[in-house]
Parts: sequence; structure tokens; C-alpha cells
Amino acid sequence: MQELEQDGYRYIVGARLASAASSFIDRVHHNLPPTDKALCRFSYEDFVKHAIMICEFSETRYKKDKRDLDKQVKRALALLEKNESGRRAKFVKKTKEKDKPFIFDSALQAKAEKLLGIKGFVTNIPENEISSAEVVAYYRDLWHVEQAFRMSKSDLKARPIFHFPKDAIRAHILVCFMALMMGKYLEIKTGVSLRQIRDQLWDIKEAIVRDERTGELHSLPMNIQEFTNNPLLQFISAEFSY
Repeated sequence: MQELEQDGYRYIVGARLASAASSFIDRVHHNLPPTDKALCRFSYEDFVKHAIMICEFSETRYKKDKRDLDKQVKRALALLEKNESGRRAKFVKKTKEKDKPFIFDSALQAKAEKLLGIKGFVTNIPENEISSAEVVAYYRDLWHVEQAFRMSKSDLKARPIFHFPKDAIRAHILVCFMALMMGKYLEIKTGVSLRQIRDQLWDIKEAIVRDERTGELHSLPMNIQEFTNNPLLQFISAEFSY
């Protein structure tokens, strides 16, 4: 975030509240009302200049967090009965005592209970430019990015390839990004998913290319045998203009 600030970027990122200082968590706990969709802004400049922490309380998130917390506490207590630490078991704390090497971390439990149902978002965009609710809404639009990654890997078959030279890496990223842009463009224009478009394109036996400078039409027959034998060969659409 500091580097983004230095380069003049605006950002909205998810906050790691669990790793925040106890004093900051106490401020959030005492100032954010436990009502659904409640929002509160906090200065975060002690950590990053110009940064603001926006915290939201959600009843749905509270129920989920509470269930997870109860499971973690139950597991920790079961491990302590066996005098075991478990692998990455939360709320199990190691001590220096030989007769009692592990104890229950009640301070960590209390800290976790204060954060039940709360999600934090850090931004450097002033409130007069974008409201707290809009910050949360923008962050939740990340599912579009996640969907794009899934689409790149599955529908476009653009999985990462081991490249070592810098030019090869940049070229691979460019090809994947351009394919993603074209796929999203087709989805927006047609209202059909990329997978359906891809399946329909497989039925095309001929592509017509129109030269806008001369008005000439050029017919390009599809080589089905070549597609069958070379699954890495890609095609784009049935009509282009250039």
C-alpha cells in the first residue's frame, strides 16, 4: 500500500483485521454497532499515510464466524486434553513449562470474538469522492476478476506455461489477456457465455473476412483435421474486420 501511495495510485484492499493491534481492534469493537450492514470509518494513517479503514458488520458473516470459532475452540480443547498441539491449531499456545507445554490462548479467543461478523476494507480514497458503502460495493466486484481467471484457465485453455526469458513471459501474459478481453467482448455483445460461444464456433466450417478498405470478402475454410490433430491451435470468430 505504501508503494501504491508513492506511485500515486488509488486502491481498495481487504484488511487483515486478525493481525491488527489489539488497541485498534478495541476501537472497532466499541465504535461499530452490531447491526446488519453497519459501517464505520477509522484512521489507518499509523500504518499507511492517507489510509482509511472501513469496517462493516454483517449478521450473515457473524453466524458463519461464530460457527467457525466454536469449532476451533472445541478442537483446541480436545487437543489440550491429549496434551497435544495439533498442526496449526488455533487457540493452542506453547509454553516453556515441561509439565504443561501447551495451554489455551484465551487472549486470542477474546480478540477473535471482538471481530465476529466484521470485515475491513482499506482505501486511500477520500469520503467526499466515494462513500463507505461504495468502497464495499467496489471491493465485492472482485468476483468479476476471479471469474475472469477461471475463464482464462478453463474456457480459453490459457493455463500458465513455464517460461523463463522475460520476453516470453510478457508475450504469454499478453496473449492470455487479449484472449480474455476478446472473450468478454463477445459475451457482452451476444449475451451468451464464452463456453457456449466456443461450442458454437466449433460448428463453423468457413470464416468470412471483410476488408473495409476495399470491401472485398475473403473466404477461409476451416481445416477440421488440423483442429482435431492440434488442440493448441486457436481460432477467434467467424467474421473479422480490419
